[in-house]
Amino acid sequence: MWKRCCFRRPRCSWCYLGLIAASLFLRSAISPVDMENASAGQPQSAPAASGTPPAMARPLKGLPSPEGQHIAKIKSLEDGKWLKLGAPAPDPKWGRARGRSWTAVMPLAPELRGAFLFGEGVHGYVKPDGHYMDDLWLYDINAHRWICCYPGADCKRLALQIDSEGFEADASGQRIPVASQVHGYSMNAYDTDNRRLMSMPNTHPYWQRAIPQRQTWLKPPPSDASPWMFDTLTGRWERLRTGTVGPPTGHGDTLIYLPQRKAAFFLHRNQEVWYYDVPGNRWSQVKPAGPPPPWGIDAVSCYDPKRQRIYIGGGSYPVAPPSTHAFWVYDLKAERWLDPQPKGKPCKGSNSYPTKNAMLVYDSANDKVLLVFHSHHDDTPERLGVYVYDPDANQWLDDPLPVPDELGRNRQAKNGFYDPQLNAVFIHSAGDSDDNSTMWVFRYRREK
Repeated sequence: MWKRCCFRRPRCSWCYLGLIAASLFLRSAISPVDMENASAGQPQSAPAASGTPPAMARPLKGLPSPEGQHIAKIKSLEDGKWLKLGAPAPDPKWGRARGRSWTAVMPLAPELRGAFLFGEGVHGYVKPDGHYMDDLWLYDINAHRWICCYPGADCKRLALQIDSEGFEADASGQRIPVASQVHGYSMNAYDTDNRRLMSMPNTHPYWQRAIPQRQTWLKPPPSDASPWMFDTLTGRWERLRTGTVGPPTGHGDTLIYLPQRKAAFFLHRNQEVWYYDVPGNRWSQVKPAGPPPPWGIDAVSCYDPKRQRIYIGGGSYPVAPPSTHAFWVYDLKAERWLDPQPKGKPCKGSNSYPTKNAMLVYDSANDKVLLVFHSHHDDTPERLGVYVYDPDANQWLDDPLPVPDELGRNRQAKNGFYDPQLNAVFIHSAGDSDDNSTMWVFRYRREK
């Protein structure tokens, strides 16, 4: 089995330049599908649901689960403490979710009491069961278990077609996201209004060795495509024509769902700000005022509903210069970038806290932003810690809270989320594309 650990890449950005160039070549091989068949601004229906494999029909039916004994332990967590929950129980058919690098966000589905994990790990990895690792999982918080929502493409048997609207679809008409994300980065979000996972693609060529037959039917998707969406009620994927030109997408972009707007915020390479209007099924671009962030891609981010802000920082390719800092604010009400010039600096003064090493969450119980620097790939362990930003004071608090050595120094990939109901941060840790997952929980402070 061919396997190359993503954490063993050279420190330079040449691998990303090559990845971007290869993706552009693949896209240009065939002319893009135009928008002539889409009605501007009108929702376009996906094919009728039929033929879903029985094993995957409505995999999330019956959620939320009853609370297990571990929930009481989480509720009793003291300030600044960690709890190791251990390995989640496997899905009875598909086993456990594997580790995946450069995937900071596990989008929380609060009504299901679960969080999704999506995005590849090792480039082009095929799991021992013969499925490509473009699988989708839900971590069931209450039951401390994995639920497989989609096992990934069956590499030997995959046979799709391009449907009438230009999307890859199976024989039942279901549109399927094949190798849609080389990594998850911060490009997955959850639509709490429609109960759907949303995912923006970042394409790549690494699937070609595992699924060579795909090249016989593959064409670029329509230029007016919506995000990919997984419907938690039906257990089916969908992607729609919007009738409006959509944004370019790439590695290390940012997607955040905004419940107050019923729209998704999408940031491409810190250069373009777009919104996907979910009820209207349309894209629109804005031209924000203010200074853009001083890094390239791969930033961590979170949404502050109280202030209608997005906090974003720590990106790479390039890292923000040492003469500045790497924590920026997007004001959603003013459509403006803000350099908050906060007092203090996280990560021992470093401007590098990308998705492979960190996650950023808004702790709504305490009205704080937590930068969890949980790993030190291509970095130093001295920077590990939970750094706390106070939005009212516009400052980073002086001393970071510790990350356990067993977690921070294990050299594994990590992903996570903040759960407001339990007022806790969850961290999933596993080797890149390895079947050795462990879940940890952290509480900053009890609700004030």
